[in-house]
Amino acid sequence: MKLDDLKKATAKAQEDFRRAAHKLADVQRTASAAKAKAEQARLQHKHARKAAKQAKKLVLEAEEHAGKQGRVLAKAQKRLVKALKKAERARAAKPKKPAPVAATAPRKGARSKPVAKRRPPMLPKQASRAAVTASLPDAPSSVPPAPASPEV
Repeated sequence: MKLDDLKKATAKAQEDFRRAAHKLADVQRTASAAKAKAEQARLQHKHARKAAKQAKKLVLEAEEHAGKQGRVLAKAQKRLVKALKKAERARAAKPKKPAPVAATAPRKGARSKPVAKRRPPMLPKQASRAAVTASLPDAPSSVPPAPASPEV
């Protein structure tokens, strides 16, 4: 009997060892999965920090550029105002000149071109327009137009 008890104890110990080995493998799998997940989270955090740093840098550069552009715009506006004032002063200081006579008079030695005669306006068009407007019926202004769809 002692041999049977020893065999049973050995079988039980082997079964317990097998269960413990399976449990150890499960724990190792979960540990490696947790480790991989932690590493992935660390990398995501690192990328997020890097992206935030780049965004902050871009914002600073954009603000600096906007400041420069504002200063350039202010300078340009000042120059424009100054130029407008100067042009206004120049306009006010100059007396108005009549149109130059030399430009309208014909030159000596140049061939004279025949001047086209002015014709009276075309009467047939005017007559046809009057006929068209006379043929249109007069619409009463006090009656509103009928609605497109009947009211329900």
